[in-house]
Amino acid sequence: MVRAVVDVVAPGTGQLVDQVGLLAEEHVPDVVSMADRAFRTWSATPLRHRQEVLHAMADALTERIALLAKDYSEQHGKLVHEAQIELERAVDTIHWVATSAGSATRPRDLPPRPGLAHREVRVDPAGPVLAMVPWNYAAVILARKVAPALAMGCSVIVKGPEETPCVARAFQAAAEDAGCSPGTLQTVFAEPAVVQALVRSPRLRQISFTGSTRVGRIIATLAAEHLTPCVLELGGHAPVIVTADADLDLAVRTLVAAKFAATGQSCGSPSRFLLDRRIHDEFVERFCDRLDDHPMGPLNSARRREHVHGLVSDAVRRSAVLRRGGTLPSTPGFYYPATVLTDIPADAAILTEEPFGPVAPMLRYDDDDTAVDMANSTTLALSAYVFGDIDHAAALAARIDAGGVTLNAVPTAFPDAPLGGRHDSGYGYEGGDEGLLAFGRLKILQTGGDHG
Repeated sequence: MVRAVVDVVAPGTGQLVDQVGLLAEEHVPDVVSMADRAFRTWSATPLRHRQEVLHAMADALTERIALLAKDYSEQHGKLVHEAQIELERAVDTIHWVATSAGSATRPRDLPPRPGLAHREVRVDPAGPVLAMVPWNYAAVILARKVAPALAMGCSVIVKGPEETPCVARAFQAAAEDAGCSPGTLQTVFAEPAVVQALVRSPRLRQISFTGSTRVGRIIATLAAEHLTPCVLELGGHAPVIVTADADLDLAVRTLVAAKFAATGQSCGSPSRFLLDRRIHDEFVERFCDRLDDHPMGPLNSARRREHVHGLVSDAVRRSAVLRRGGTLPSTPGFYYPATVLTDIPADAAILTEEPFGPVAPMLRYDDDDTAVDMANSTTLALSAYVFGDIDHAAALAARIDAGGVTLNAVPTAFPDAPLGGRHDSGYGYEGGDEGLLAFGRLKILQTGGDHG
């Protein structure tokens, strides 16, 4: 079924560490047929058994974490302890889904109506699912797609990331160890044309995609041919407002860690720092002083590093001030230094394009209205953050147009909370009951008769 092989390069060295076989387009019908057959069996499996399989899958992944974290770190570039923490989050996500699936799928009674003695809302599994996973947080995003789909009774085809294939392979092995029958979870790697063939299949009844806005639009257009529902978690350009009444020690400590985790390669990473003019200089100085204490791995690829450096160079060329970093290192691998820019002109590309790297653009604002306008100046409205006195921060948060706003913290995505963007950041939700129900279809069951 393999059409070609692509190389997996370690970002830390630029050396070949693995190879991945790509699905041949002529075998797409075979993969979809297997998912279709598996769905008929898996959807008829009692919920309790599906929950047991998911718990067993999480346990099997737990046993693999120590070795898998090293492979994941090598293929991704993130530090080993970052890879381990993410894998632990993935395990926690699967356990939460397995535990919570019962309440999310429980039938809900409606009041009787004339001529109808009984009415209830049930949730049926959506059907075979195509889940497309990016490389940057491959483990936790895979868990947030695969676990709820399996819990709801769907079979799943995972289109794994070619950059970090070890994670999808480990999930596949863990599912098989846990008792998933053949075809219930399949993992493939594929070129764009083959992915498009999968998306166009009328037998796949739910698509879940995390990636760029550009590719998300293509997915949505292709899925519309058969009105296949999608959950699209796309790009972000997260603003963080730091007010004059903020705890600067907390803000600096938290934001340095959040900005440079996984070398800034996260759609929820703070990427526009909006600072009250009265504390701008002090914040920038403290922020820069902490950078030497925060180790980072390389960016994932030479192309990613070129993109990041291109945004920095464009800003500097337009008169931005380079406060830290911004130079290409001569060492092997795809490293890029923690970079801080100030005095950035409005026409700099980094203010409208998601940097997806270790760059912190710092901007001044004079009043709350300006801060809110600056925060809302992007269509990539996934996440936002506000640091300040709690009442002041809450008032600002209420005016920010984003899928999620956090005050005085930058948390990870927890499994019990829905995550979704607005505008060009996509639609639909992952996480929480909403993430489970994305893989279900509602059915109204009504019984005629006198309700008394």
